[in-house]
Amino acid sequence: MNRLSLYLAVLLAGIAPGLASADDPAAATAPAAATVPAASAALAAGGGLRPYEVVYEFNAYGFTAGTVALTLRQETPEEWTYTSKSRPRGLFQLVHSAARTITSRMIIDPRGVRPLLSTDTEDGDQTPESTVHFDWAANRATGTVDGQAIDMELRPGVQDDLSAQVALIRALNNGQAPTSFLVFDKGGIRDYSYKPVGEETLHTPLGDLATVIYFSQRAKAPRSTRYWCAPALGYIPVRVEQRRLDKVEWTMNLRNLRRDAPPTAPATLATPTAPTAPTAPAAP
Repeated sequence: MNRLSLYLAVLLAGIAPGLASADDPAAATAPAAATVPAASAALAAGGGLRPYEVVYEFNAYGFTAGTVALTLRQETPEEWTYTSKSRPRGLFQLVHSAARTITSRMIIDPRGVRPLLSTDTEDGDQTPESTVHFDWAANRATGTVDGQAIDMELRPGVQDDLSAQVALIRALNNGQAPTSFLVFDKGGIRDYSYKPVGEETLHTPLGDLATVIYFSQRAKAPRSTRYWCAPALGYIPVRVEQRRLDKVEWTMNLRNLRRDAPPTAPATLATPTAPTAPTAPAAP
């Protein structure tokens, strides 16, 4: 159990780190406030995102270890919250810190995804073990991570582990093909490469789903992560797999999904046409 404990305390907390910002702020153009209705502007800022809750079954080293539930909520037109709740099963309930809740509050606007506050709380605790504030005006990340004080300069496009997932899904919905990713870590900014590596149809509880497979890896790292993203579900991953070299360490497979209905843009009122002047009758 020692080796499993080392990984599960981290991995059951949510989808493994390795994603990062895929937004290109220069590629997005802000809509004109005078002409774009509020609902349409919010839809454009979200880049096709819709609130959802997805539950994955987590398997590690051939064992069913528990579940991970990820919930995306829209608080305001531009503020969103993403929450990860891990729930171990069986003997894995004995793994210290495996049951926990991680939350990321973020801004999503035409400039991209920017994390504002990240917290990590073990179940039963009143106070988060980690709290990081992202101050984009001062360009600093400050707070505490596992008892370690944090005061770090931010780089453009940096995400936390959860906002990175949202940034990736948003980018794919916008037709972007990101090639590199940046994720905040208490030891510095992590830089990952990212590329599509194929397509596959998976059998899921929602039926057969066509997916595109994306590969992520930190430079010279032995571990890599693959994501099977379903375009029909707005590129939400239906399977995630981490390998060390060629050996699969763990997988997450979609169990169920609830998505909000797509927002309805306000109808455009037709411009009334001017009445046509009556035509004089022809002379006899």
